[in-house]
Amino acid sequence: MINAEQHAALADYLADALRTQGPVEIRGEGRIAMGQSRAMYVLDLAYPGSSGPVERQVVVRVEQWGLLGTNSRDEVRIMQALHGADFPVARILAYEPSCDVLDQPFFVMEFVAGKSAFDPETVDDYVLALDRLHGLDTGDFDFLDQPQEKRDSALLQVERWYGLYRSCLVEEPSPFVEEATQWLRNHAPVSQRVALVHGDPGPGNYMHADGRISALVDWEFTHLGDPDEDWAYLIAMRGAPYFSQAEWLTRIERLTGHEITPERLRYWKGLNFLKGVAVDQTAHRIYVDRVVAAPNLLAIGTGVHLNALKRLCETVL
Repeated sequence: MINAEQHAALADYLADALRTQGPVEIRGEGRIAMGQSRAMYVLDLAYPGSSGPVERQVVVRVEQWGLLGTNSRDEVRIMQALHGADFPVARILAYEPSCDVLDQPFFVMEFVAGKSAFDPETVDDYVLALDRLHGLDTGDFDFLDQPQEKRDSALLQVERWYGLYRSCLVEEPSPFVEEATQWLRNHAPVSQRVALVHGDPGPGNYMHADGRISALVDWEFTHLGDPDEDWAYLIAMRGAPYFSQAEWLTRIERLTGHEITPERLRYWKGLNFLKGVAVDQTAHRIYVDRVVAAPNLLAIGTGVHLNALKRLCETVL
């Protein structure tokens, strides 16, 4: 949780960032118990505004030592661009890139009411929202790496995650990762279009209220690439506990008209499992270096990592 000294510093920061008419009082704080890459807090604020007393909730999303190999800077820019495109995403209120306030970079966003638990009534709306994301004008996201050739949507992601894996190694590289990575290089598919890819889509990463989508969340893996990367992730990872692969494929085609061939599904599942191998390795590095000796980091860096490696090998080798 945020300690007393940080509370005071954060209250001062919020008063300036929100341009209040006086000091901010943090009346309540709750940790959102989900996700690994960021620590998330809901804060109950009270402060004087230009038209009288204000009470509101905000969410503070705090980095955790580079866990999962992402940063807040790109996430904030992506969310700002999405909000400008009238896409369902929380509005960014402030971004602090330094470690001066909470010992890590963080950003503040509006609180969006809703639940993230699986809801069968909103699944179709979510699939349509993800398809809409893939159809947004990528020119609004020109700060992201742009695939130039038709195989770059795959190859850029292979090298991104393989590079992260190698940079966080604690011991010698796994020969299975080396062979699987080379398979992904050799079999990189041609992409027909470049789209904004969420990178971590599915149940748990969208909010819903009263049977409607209120916001898509967790944009730290978002990049420009091939939409099939998202569909494969939804099918094989976040969506796997709820519908079979065949059911997801039928639903996606029925709602969006998009058909995913078995070959492309295999490839993009493999790419996503390589991503899992890499981001899990960051937790192991943080734990071994004693940056934070937390049991969950050890679990992610060993057991979860090995499960991702097993699925990677089963898919492409």
